[in-house]
Amino acid sequence: MSNEQNERTDWEHISLRDCAALFSKEHIGEIASRRVSTGFPQLDHSLGGGLTNGLYVLGAVPGLGKSTLALQIACNLSGQGIPVLYFALEMNRTWITAKSISRADFLLHHGTGLQVADLLNAEKSHAFSAREWKRIDQARERVEQETANLYLYEQGPGLTNIGEIQDCVRSFQTFHRQRYSGLPLMVVVDYLQILAPREATLHASDKQIVDDNVRELCKMRDQMGVIILLISALNRVSYNRPITLNSFKESGSIEYSADVILGMQYQEISRKNFSLDSAKARRPRELELTVLKMRYGQDGVRIPLHFYSDSSCFLQPDGAGVAMSSRIQELRKTLSAYPVQYHDGFHQRARRLRG
Repeated sequence: MSNEQNERTDWEHISLRDCAALFSKEHIGEIASRRVSTGFPQLDHSLGGGLTNGLYVLGAVPGLGKSTLALQIACNLSGQGIPVLYFALEMNRTWITAKSISRADFLLHHGTGLQVADLLNAEKSHAFSAREWKRIDQARERVEQETANLYLYEQGPGLTNIGEIQDCVRSFQTFHRQRYSGLPLMVVVDYLQILAPREATLHASDKQIVDDNVRELCKMRDQMGVIILLISALNRVSYNRPITLNSFKESGSIEYSADVILGMQYQEISRKNFSLDSAKARRPRELELTVLKMRYGQDGVRIPLHFYSDSSCFLQPDGAGVAMSSRIQELRKTLSAYPVQYHDGFHQRARRLRG
């Protein structure tokens, strides 16, 4: 038997003891992966420090801002020097850029100013004042700085299916190997249900197409070692209900294959008196990300977010602290209804008041 065959046989029959030996000060660097910040500290904390090689799925009802959040995270990574490939199968480059400029203006001036619709309105753009053009220039310069490593791919004749996305990623990794050596690569796919089947002549159901595309995305994750942020639609019956794994359209393969599944919804959607119209009218909109699945960590965590929709910007609520699991939140709400009396002592025991 050749040395190569011996090495392969040894690897196939490697013991857990040999694997455990890698968890030492000398070897931990060989297996530990780098985490990169999303720009949202509470989300990073819930993800074990940030994003790493894996398939992350983000779902929400239409119009809630899932593409805007994905774009903001992509910009945050690009600002850290991390290369990001954004496959925009729904929005075009002009809209994406206008959203980024609107968000940058909001962050620079701490308030609403430039809106996407105004930036793309020919009549209004010709009537901008010198002060408004100064703000546009400032916002544009900020976007140029933070997005130097963010590459946009629009849907077109040469970009409709997962095979073509894989070719783009391979080509990028080959062409930019030296420039981004040693850095992770993030791929954003916006969004799953728009992806066409790999073969145009394939007669398959929507679920079969989604299953095949998710399998191919998992291959990208495993073979190319990339971070994948995949945006997914929800079932219509889930639009006015608290989000769960079953809310995802064609959820089977997503539920089993994704490393992390995030669902975005209104914070008060579980309340009996919840009003969708009232929630939409608030500024900012009070949303939350729920960690529905976390392969290597705790799920059920809820992360509050404020969405300034007119400025395409997400922010963490001031003083929100570390997010608690949904179970702990529910228990606290339940127990708060029971009055207690505290006694001095080592344990400060409490009992329910009676009578």
